[in-house]
Amino acid sequence: MRRLIAFFLTLLMIFPAAAEEWIVEETDEEALPDRRAQAGVLIRDMTLEEKVWQLLLVAPEALTGEKYTTKLGKTNVFTGKPAGGIVIYGQNIVSEAQLKKLTAQLQSQIKAAGGYPLFLAVHEEGGAYSRVASKLGYPQVQSAPEVGFTRMSVNARTAGAQIGAYLTPFGINLDFAPVGDVQCAEDGWINGRLYGSDPQLVSQMAFQMAEGLRSQGVIPCFSHFPGQASINGNLNNREVVNTRTLDDMRAGDWATFRLAASSFAEMIMVSHGTAKAAGDGLPASLSPTVIGTWLRKELGYTGVVITDSLRMGAITSRFKSGKAAVMALQAGADLLLLPSDADAAVAAILKAVESGELTEARIDQSVTRVLALKIEKGIIR
Repeated sequence: MRRLIAFFLTLLMIFPAAAEEWIVEETDEEALPDRRAQAGVLIRDMTLEEKVWQLLLVAPEALTGEKYTTKLGKTNVFTGKPAGGIVIYGQNIVSEAQLKKLTAQLQSQIKAAGGYPLFLAVHEEGGAYSRVASKLGYPQVQSAPEVGFTRMSVNARTAGAQIGAYLTPFGINLDFAPVGDVQCAEDGWINGRLYGSDPQLVSQMAFQMAEGLRSQGVIPCFSHFPGQASINGNLNNREVVNTRTLDDMRAGDWATFRLAASSFAEMIMVSHGTAKAAGDGLPASLSPTVIGTWLRKELGYTGVVITDSLRMGAITSRFKSGKAAVMALQAGADLLLLPSDADAAVAAILKAVESGELTEARIDQSVTRVLALKIEKGIIR
């Protein structure tokens, strides 16, 4: 069904007049109940702590305690910490042989620890954001601005396929790309990562890059809802407010995410920019309005919602790791990306369930989505 939908959406990019009507009417998700039923069976045998760990994507160092992890020893790093996924950075890469061994060790150890196979994730967009290609000396794939300048979405698909082709041999199955933000400020802090300022063009480019990644067996993750291209400030360092009105976001910023939702995209990343229009003063990743009302209800998105990195200054400058983790789940996020203290995040979530601040049913909801995606993509067989 997903491939059929993708085919029609591709045709509609050629005949855009029919696109809006078709996307609005298409709501069929007939493949989902079966996968979620399978995930529900798996959940029955999981402890609450195992479920919570399944919602965390962490760096290898969060488990090894090392400054840089490029290989694993004999001690199983997942014992008592069966994380849902690992994020690979440049510091974890030395050579092709080393990276293949590391990812194989990670999957082998999670299996030995009784956990489910991992999301093995990277941030590989092309251009300057190509950690794997840069460390291994591969030719850089064109950046989003370069691809966008051509105005040919087939080039975006080619870029995604090229990236996926060199990621797959390493067992990497998730890429935090494409960036679907629409440029709306001359000095936006991520302009160097954007396809352009035309919402329709950007959405088509992002959609096709995602298709390219999928063609090589890599899961795409669309970022950064509800749009952060207007932000004039670095979220890595501090809180930054997104001043765009709700109408402006609906008209422009959400184009990619509306298409992603209607085409049943696997994963959407939520920004840490504080959306002024939400009215709650919270980073978008911790906002029930942004995730629950805008993304889930208004756009109808049913896939996996992941936060941006929770160790960014926009979060750590305001919230402790445990508090941020609990708030993200309360807001409706499913996956917690790189909490600054994974152990503290797990402990806080467990305490929140014990106190009634969170329910186990809420945890199960997210775990079901995560495991269903792993089943769909053949990560869990």
